[in-house]
Amino acid sequence: MSRVIPFEGIRNFRHFGGYSGRDGRKLREGLYRSGHFSRATEADRKALADLNITHVTDLRRPQEREREPSNWAEESGVYVLESDIAGHREPPHLAFLREGDLSLSGIRDFMLSTYRRLPTDPGNKKVFAAGLRALGEVGTQGFVVHCAAGKDRTGIFCALAQSLVGVGRDAINDDYLMTNIAVDYDRVVPEVAAGIEANYGRRIPDTEMRLFLGVDADYLDQAFGVIGDPRTYMRDELGLSEDELDAIERRLLVP
Repeated sequence: MSRVIPFEGIRNFRHFGGYSGRDGRKLREGLYRSGHFSRATEADRKALADLNITHVTDLRRPQEREREPSNWAEESGVYVLESDIAGHREPPHLAFLREGDLSLSGIRDFMLSTYRRLPTDPGNKKVFAAGLRALGEVGTQGFVVHCAAGKDRTGIFCALAQSLVGVGRDAINDDYLMTNIAVDYDRVVPEVAAGIEANYGRRIPDTEMRLFLGVDADYLDQAFGVIGDPRTYMRDELGLSEDELDAIERRLLVP
């Protein structure tokens, strides 16, 4: 089974379930991760309907959602989780594109520091917790988690869910790194670079742009360095009780 599901206007959409977890049991199917949905075509919407998605966890900040609305409100029977804690402050990655050091070393340093920040960001923590609780409620129906590109905040969320049910770190890393093959960078890089130049007046060379849009195992290592033991983080930092964590684990693992 190919994990990547191709769409016309949606990037980086793929399964994050199905991996081997605790006691040889499998993380259930019907779990998806993605970039934003604002460019979904009519054909994309029809394909999404076939996935029976009932819960959407949108990890983006309010300004991102306003700039690129996903329009899930138009779909009946779909519950969207999101946070307004950040208010209308500019998202850090957009501020970086506007005024940061866009050299290869500057981009890498930004990404490493971003992954150290993401697990403790109040808005992220709120939606991480809500999304994980939703995973304990959706049964066999479809669930999708996404941010803007579906790689950083989404990557951490998926790694947490997979860790909770005992998916091995190698498989978690493989799932995380799949962004690097799931996205058509030959098409996306010039498109995004043109948008940055139009919005911020800054030209980013191809190599630097690919680094900014891709992922690296070192990034996820930075996040786990802050998270520590995932279950302890989910309990003490996200506020999930041991009973809730046990219930989520039971619901996620196929008997």
